[in-house]
Amino acid sequence: MAQPPAGAPRPPGAYFEKKGEVHELRQLLRGAAADRDQQKKRDAIKKVIAYMTLGIDVSPLFSEMVMASATQDLVQKKMVYLYLVNYAESNSELAILAVNTLLKDCRDDDPMIRGLALRSLCSLSLVNMIEYLQPAVQRALEDVNGYVRKTAVVGVVKIFHIMPSVVLESDLVTTMKRLISDSDAHVVANAIHAVEEVLADEGGYTPTKETMTSMLNRLNQFSEWGQCAVLRLLSKYRVEDEGEMFDIMNILDGLLKQSSCSVVLSVTKIFVDLTSNRPDLQADVMRRLKGPLLTLMASPTPELAYTVLMHINALLGHSRSIMEIFAADYKQFFCRYNDPSYVKAVKIDILTLLVDMSNAAAIVGELSEYVTDVDAEISRRAIRGIGKVAVRVPATAEMIVASLTSLLELDIDYVSTEAAVVMKDLVRKYPEQFQQASGAVERCIKIVTEPEGKCAILWILGEYGLLIDDAPYLLEPMIDGFVEEVSGAVKLEMITAAVKLFFCRPPEMQAMLGRLLDKAITETTHPDVRDRALLYYRLLAYSPEEARRVICAPKEIVEEFQEEMDAEMREKIFDEFNTLSIVYKQLSAKFVVSKAAAVVMSKMQPPPAPDGAQLGGDYGVGGGDYGGGAGGGGFNLANNDPLPSTSAAPPSSVVASADLLDGFDSTPSPAAPPPASSSASDLLGMDDLLGGGLSVPSSPAAPAAQPFSMQLGAQMDGGAFERRWSQLPQQQVQRPMRPPSPSSPLGTAAVEQLLRQIGISVIASGTIPPGQALKFFCYGKQGSGPQPPMPGETWFLIELILVPGGAATCTVKPENAQPAAVEGFCGKIWEALAAFVC
Repeated sequence: MAQPPAGAPRPPGAYFEKKGEVHELRQLLRGAAADRDQQKKRDAIKKVIAYMTLGIDVSPLFSEMVMASATQDLVQKKMVYLYLVNYAESNSELAILAVNTLLKDCRDDDPMIRGLALRSLCSLSLVNMIEYLQPAVQRALEDVNGYVRKTAVVGVVKIFHIMPSVVLESDLVTTMKRLISDSDAHVVANAIHAVEEVLADEGGYTPTKETMTSMLNRLNQFSEWGQCAVLRLLSKYRVEDEGEMFDIMNILDGLLKQSSCSVVLSVTKIFVDLTSNRPDLQADVMRRLKGPLLTLMASPTPELAYTVLMHINALLGHSRSIMEIFAADYKQFFCRYNDPSYVKAVKIDILTLLVDMSNAAAIVGELSEYVTDVDAEISRRAIRGIGKVAVRVPATAEMIVASLTSLLELDIDYVSTEAAVVMKDLVRKYPEQFQQASGAVERCIKIVTEPEGKCAILWILGEYGLLIDDAPYLLEPMIDGFVEEVSGAVKLEMITAAVKLFFCRPPEMQAMLGRLLDKAITETTHPDVRDRALLYYRLLAYSPEEARRVICAPKEIVEEFQEEMDAEMREKIFDEFNTLSIVYKQLSAKFVVSKAAAVVMSKMQPPPAPDGAQLGGDYGVGGGDYGGGAGGGGFNLANNDPLPSTSAAPPSSVVASADLLDGFDSTPSPAAPPPASSSASDLLGMDDLLGGGLSVPSSPAAPAAQPFSMQLGAQMDGGAFERRWSQLPQQQVQRPMRPPSPSSPLGTAAVEQLLRQIGISVIASGTIPPGQALKFFCYGKQGSGPQPPMPGETWFLIELILVPGGAATCTVKPENAQPAAVEGFCGKIWEALAAFVC
């Protein structure tokens, strides 16, 4: 066998090829113990741990390691405990020896050893160890030393994960609640986390006024992690009045000077929640928060900067007034040359939100610089950002179309592709601007190779063929290469563009269109392409004029483009502010697998607004009457949804029994009586073959169904409402509003009174723009009517939006309800609101 060359490094396993290593270690441990040489003993233990780390079985040394634990050297203690815990879990016979050793050290005079032994003891995740763990932890919770108490609190959580009933049925929870008011700040922080985790199924720990007053007065004693725990607990506290709210904000204001992003973002969440029903006050708060957030955003650590930027982006999307506050500092969000791509991406998104007439030119100029970035994705995002500026500020459309036209002339494939896509969207919104861009189409069509860009160019050729002199001849090479084209989307757009051009310029397009339709019908295997070609061919064969009416129908000018995320989902994610939900742009339920690891974020309820305070902001920030419902909870009415217009078609999710012609039929039609049984009735048209006729006994009449009604006085708190709202499926119905009447003015108080009379409680209400529409969150419980599909109660959660002179939209989220019950419930609502709704 060849020997390795001298001086070559040996692999880790080569050191353990000799036999008797465990025996040598045993002799080494015994010799060190006999010599009473602490350094030799430490080196021997260190060698045992090194063997264990490499995966070598050193469990035969268990008794020697137990004896080695009889020392006051903390380093040796830690290594011995690591060994004991590692092998005790895999060998239950050895676990008893380890437990006895650890229990003995839990009574040591040195608090560091007591805490270390208790931590190691609780790390034995064995069910049969519970009888030893619980007494040790219970005793440590009353220890005089804060380190031991802090370790014991974590030990309670470990016992809870092994056997929850042991913790919930003992005094451990009561003791931990008492430790929330402990004199040691570290113990308090651990106790808050532990109680919240243990009582997660019950909604966690609800703080009292005395508890929060004590914590806030000694807030500076906590570490930054402890402060985050206190602030998370504070979000569950219900503020009584504005005076208490201002006291809390004055105390927390000092935390904004911290360098910890987590602390500052926690304070930001509390400030925004407390002022959610006072847009004027929230604007002042955001001016105070702007400085600390911009400072943290400039952190040299890109990961921290990205996290803060994502939270700033969420704040800007939450309220238009916050955009106006940050707009003056738009230059703070310009990209630096050494910013990572993920930081540049979110900065570009923020710049497009901050744009207005005063800074549009500067922001477009800055975004134009990013077009030539080495990262293709940043370049694409910058071009899309330029397009968003034109949509947000119509006055800049001409300037931006000129800018995009210059980008179309660049010899960069992905730049031209993205510019073509954005140009198509802008031309849909501003058709009058196409004349500027027509000259760049010919050059662009030769450069663009990506399917999305080709589709955009083909759409432009089809829509504006009359304004482009060479449009048919630009399309001809693509028609000749139709069979070789891979993308089905490009083929579909090519057929549509060719037919539209044919109607504009028949002599030039007739032969080309014939060739294209022949290839699409006979030489393609894509079913959608073939079906569209056949449809157009048969339409043209039937009547060219009818085909023109169908294919070249006039189009409405686009007012708004679809957002990446709808407003309802954006608000749900914003409610989880200062969590990873903001970074991932997803609800925590989407990426948190373990129920125990899930953090339930609470929205701190604002105090009741004083009389005369502004309850409805210009942009839907905050809502209004948060105490209007019988449940008393409170719900976030912040919403930037565009309100439905009266001409909008009913959503696809309308209840199945909706009347397609007259809207929702609130009165269920009576069931037709069953046909009378008769000996002469025969589905096949024949009499009884035996000639006698069959006498069919009549079935007993079914009992009359109970009429649908709501239970009066049903109660549901705000937390239960929010949890159910995020989980239940929704159905939506719409009805036109009646013209305003002086005799029955529309207002939140009038609507709440009408709903309350039929057993529907309003949990939150307010006004949202435009036109000061009214928005309500309500709930109700079925009293009688169709039996629920499963045993239990039937609840209905509702979001009701009333647009004066527009439409009434009712979003219903039923729980354990039959379709007939949902129909009856919606009928009750429309019947109650008959004075306002058609």
